[in-house]
Amino acid sequence: MSSPAESGPTNEPGSEPLVRVRNLKKYFNQDSGLLSGISFDSSQFPPIDVGQQRVKAVDDVDFEIRRGETLGLVGESGCGKSTLGRTLLRLLKPTEGTIDFKGEDLAEMTGEELRQKRSDIQMIFQDPQASLDPRMKVGKIVEEPMQAHGMLDGEGREQRAKELLEKVGLDPHHYNRYPHAFSGGQRQRVNLARALSVDPEFIVCDEPVSALDVSIQAQVLNTMEELQEEFGLTYLFIAHDLSVIRHISDRVAVMYLGNIVELADKEELFENPQHPYTRALLDSIPVPDPRERDARGVLEGEVPSPVNPPSGCRFRTRCPRLIAPEGYEWTDEEWAHTRTFMRSVKRRTFEPMPAGELRQEFFGGDLPHGEAGEIVTEAIDLVATDHDDSEEHDEDHDDWEEARELLLESFARESICATERPAYEIQPEYGTDTHFAACHLHR
Repeated sequence: MSSPAESGPTNEPGSEPLVRVRNLKKYFNQDSGLLSGISFDSSQFPPIDVGQQRVKAVDDVDFEIRRGETLGLVGESGCGKSTLGRTLLRLLKPTEGTIDFKGEDLAEMTGEELRQKRSDIQMIFQDPQASLDPRMKVGKIVEEPMQAHGMLDGEGREQRAKELLEKVGLDPHHYNRYPHAFSGGQRQRVNLARALSVDPEFIVCDEPVSALDVSIQAQVLNTMEELQEEFGLTYLFIAHDLSVIRHISDRVAVMYLGNIVELADKEELFENPQHPYTRALLDSIPVPDPRERDARGVLEGEVPSPVNPPSGCRFRTRCPRLIAPEGYEWTDEEWAHTRTFMRSVKRRTFEPMPAGELRQEFFGGDLPHGEAGEIVTEAIDLVATDHDDSEEHDEDHDDWEEARELLLESFARESICATERPAYEIQPEYGTDTHFAACHLHR
């Protein structure tokens, strides 16, 4: 097994890592206030639980960002992308882990030491309107970081601000205008100028073009690439639009529920995806063909709660290729039918029906053989409309819940996908750079 931060073949631009992240975690307490963490639990005495529930927004992440490159970070909304970016810049304090920037650990820095380091690390925010003070002229907005770090005198800051406005494609005469006088794309260019004002080496771009029109997106992205080449910048580019990621990135990391599940060179990841989640994301890209009417990239179920994420592989509860547990004898087709039935029971996605109809609906009438078949039969009997109700149950007894637990305990939780966290290095088909995939299909 391997991890996305372990050494491997290198590629251009720049093989020297500027940022090294190791075992990075960022947890948030779910509750706040005087009674935070206190809940009622009738199964114990006294019936009070004081355990603090924590949201695992970023959970044990490893990766490197090389000097001069753009690392794209992509994933569904809520997967932890923005939290990871803000934690790297120490806008959020990490719960655990290290953030090595030019040989220094940002995670351990505090106070004045951290403030001085902020001139090397900057951020471009998603909303170009909300990230600009409407009461300040854009010239002063660009100058403000320089003033905070004691750079140049007043005349020098004004001159540099005008130069930067011109660099990002704005008229220097716009120095005295307010943000409301600019379009969305122009405001984001002001954000670019502000980030560049203190001559940073590393910039986190948190979905900087998602709020812009497509034509304006291309202009801003091209400007960012030109500035990267001119100033030697290193980007972490966060987005959910795969076409944007493919346009600007050198390498791409895919994030799901607080974990990085795949990381590879851009061409390798788009042409040879090795994680089922990455494949689903790529399949979800719309095809400009009205004859294509089939649903593409539709994932089963909902994203699990980051308060209590699945063990092993985070994606296993939705994965269409969940590995069959050992100890049972069945064909691939029998396991596929069992997996579908198990998830349908878990999510209660079908109407109650007699046992015979359930067998036909999910298994074509032929159940798995041996012990697996016996477990499936027991689960079917629990949820079927013609099951035996002669046994006495508590008023709160739920046959569906019993069937759900029986199937999950017997099959899903016994899979290697649930018992071990995956991390594998794969031989790339495109280029020579390391290809990391967190999927046991490569064991």
